[in-house]
Amino acid sequence: MLDSNQSLLPSSPDPHRPLEVLTLGANSESLDELDRLLTTLGVKTAARIEVVLRKINPATYVGSGKLEEVQQLLLSAKVDAVVLDFDLTPNQLKNVEKLLGRPTVDRPGVIIEIFSRHARTKEAKVQVELARLEYLLPRLAHYWSHFERQRGGLYNKGMGETQIEVDRRLVRKRMQVLSDRLKEIERERAVRRQGRREVLKVAIVGYTNAGKSTLLNALTHSGVLAEDKLFATLDASVRSLDPHSHPPVVAIDTVGFISNLPHSLVASFRSTLEELRDADLLLHVVDGSSEQAREQYEVTEQVMAELELQDKPRMVVLNKSDLIEGPAGRNRARVISPGAISVSAMKPDDVRRLRDRILEHFRKGLEVWEIVVPYAESRLEALIHAHAVVDITRHLEKGTFYRIRILESWAKKLELGRFRT
Repeated sequence: MLDSNQSLLPSSPDPHRPLEVLTLGANSESLDELDRLLTTLGVKTAARIEVVLRKINPATYVGSGKLEEVQQLLLSAKVDAVVLDFDLTPNQLKNVEKLLGRPTVDRPGVIIEIFSRHARTKEAKVQVELARLEYLLPRLAHYWSHFERQRGGLYNKGMGETQIEVDRRLVRKRMQVLSDRLKEIERERAVRRQGRREVLKVAIVGYTNAGKSTLLNALTHSGVLAEDKLFATLDASVRSLDPHSHPPVVAIDTVGFISNLPHSLVASFRSTLEELRDADLLLHVVDGSSEQAREQYEVTEQVMAELELQDKPRMVVLNKSDLIEGPAGRNRARVISPGAISVSAMKPDDVRRLRDRILEHFRKGLEVWEIVVPYAESRLEALIHAHAVVDITRHLEKGTFYRIRILESWAKKLELGRFRT
């Protein structure tokens, strides 16, 4: 039976060296990103070929002439596998691997493999396993021969076809179990969001490795995992932005985006991404030092549009300003998004300035109320200090006069109308 947990990439035949692959892609920028994805998996790119795609070959995606060039290169280059920087159909993937005689993986397979290895919490593991099975189900015939090739065995067609049907039933059954479990997780997350309904929320979004977790740590003085790796964070982390702010504001870190993010992953992570829909402000973080910063900004904006978040209030933050080099780099960063805030998460003054901008954004949305709270309502006074900005306090004969700025929803919840002057 096929092991759905087995790596989509083969193991290196030599335990003393990393797996070496040949990559095939449309341009150098996209291949550079694929190299970084593979590096995250501990894989070395030994050779790479750029492809000019005038039209897509229905059988192999890439034209036969280019695949012949790859075949010739494979005769001399010592590579263990081939990685295509495209989203191939199951048949295309199977045909290319058969033609090249090497284990073959496409870009979505690489991304799913990274998600599989980086999932840490129970929720992330369920989400990733479901996405992985959704990816594998239509590709079982390919991965039977793919895994057999990794093990050096032969693919027994007759037995394989029978076993593939068994595997399909097992995969569908497992997917149903995971879907049910994910629905339960979504209900639990919805309850948690309900508990934060009256708290202002700023969600940090952006391209993978833009420095979102590092910025969250700096803004909230917390210790969320922050690594210089693609997709180091898969879980939505919630932290208080400033424990002394009134009303309370929390910051939420979310999974990073990337171009050609597999639809199965977006679907499986919808409960995590739901945090974005529930947010009051989106903080779109861009790696300002990247040569592909503009493209990465546009990919994230496109994904947010697909999630119907284009009308959400947002701030664009150009992170890693300390790594922007020379006039060319500064000019490139300047045109990414006019009006963006340039910061370095490593500089406390920049972080403090950004935190103040976020808090000021929320304070502008507060309503001014003048109320007199009877002295017997001491519990209400505590709630006012917790959820409002108190501008003026005066002690009168009937009670305490307050001029406050507060969210309309909290004013209704505390029934402040009965104390209004």
